[in-house]
Amino acid sequence: MNSDIFISTVLIIVALGAIVVAANIADKRRDPRLRQWVMGVLLVTNLMLVVWYGILPLGIESNEDEGAALVASFALAVVLGVASTAVLFQPVREWLARFLPARQEADPALAGRPQVGMLTTVQDGPPGEPLFPQMLGYYTTTTRLNPQPVAPAASPVIRGFDSRSTVHTVALAFCIYLLGTQFLAFLLGGGLEGVAEGFSDGLTAWDLLLNGLPLLVIPVLGVGWGIRRDFRQTLDRLGLGPLTVQGVGVAVGMAIGLLILVSIVGATWQFLTPPETFEEQTRASDALAESVDTVWLALVLAGSAAISEEIAFRGALQPVFGFWATALIFALTHMQYAFTPAALIILGVALAFGWIRLRFNTTVAIATHFLYNFIPLALNIAIGEEALLWLRSLGLPL
Repeated sequence: MNSDIFISTVLIIVALGAIVVAANIADKRRDPRLRQWVMGVLLVTNLMLVVWYGILPLGIESNEDEGAALVASFALAVVLGVASTAVLFQPVREWLARFLPARQEADPALAGRPQVGMLTTVQDGPPGEPLFPQMLGYYTTTTRLNPQPVAPAASPVIRGFDSRSTVHTVALAFCIYLLGTQFLAFLLGGGLEGVAEGFSDGLTAWDLLLNGLPLLVIPVLGVGWGIRRDFRQTLDRLGLGPLTVQGVGVAVGMAIGLLILVSIVGATWQFLTPPETFEEQTRASDALAESVDTVWLALVLAGSAAISEEIAFRGALQPVFGFWATALIFALTHMQYAFTPAALIILGVALAFGWIRLRFNTTVAIATHFLYNFIPLALNIAIGEEALLWLRSLGLPL
């Protein structure tokens, strides 16, 4: 494991983690000064990203082809800075809210109706407005059954984007950072060929675990663990629960069904694409598959990707940004497929994972994602070259 990568990853987690913790405190306390501090830090971060990815690389000596990539990266860095700054303004977030899920009531049919035997809570301090109060017991110490009819003022909000929320503003900015830096690294790293060369050096279990760590830590802090939610409420908010027998069956069935469907789509793609083009488009995914040469490494790769990505995307983001937007963001973060038909395959698979999150929970989505990753990797290790052609047609979503 490269010590520089380890240190930089830890620094990124600490810096971004501090921002999301401050955002959660600002929302809980409704503190305008702390909210302004968070916005200011995000503004400085936007400027730093433009300088780091857009301006500094221009000083590097390069040939004509590299120079074109540097100019493109500068333009993209400016777009990243403008977009991530724009979402800091309330009117922009209100405009975006029209395309994102509206905040919904738990049961519109029962809104405002008296209900017998409702669970009521006793406050243990000044109430804060939670972002997702569908989980019972926010800011409470006791819960009791009220036998008398109760007419609630309003049904609780269960999901949706809140343009006034500091946490949701930070989530928007972080998604822009994630997508922007992925595209910038792709340009500066030499495109698909550069991605393939990066995998050719081999992967270690520590590299894989370190790669997934930010996608695990930041979302857990982002939903308010230790600030707006206790551990149990955090698990509920992320959709994490026990994996039941039914969940295992759903995961196995969905994973196998997706592999069959995607292999058919991939085979069609291979049939319609010239061999040279197909080889170029699948070079990065081939290099990734070939770099995994043991079952242990396949387990770590499949498990770390499934856990971190599902908690981040389906667990944390989907309840806020919705089914379609989350799937699109997920697909765009997989730059080893760039703008190839495999990106559409990843989008379809992301929609399947999102449906599982809606219909069951994030735990089942994790299990499905794990099996979908692990099965072709294991077959490649067991069968070798004979499985590689099949792997090429799958567009492995790692």
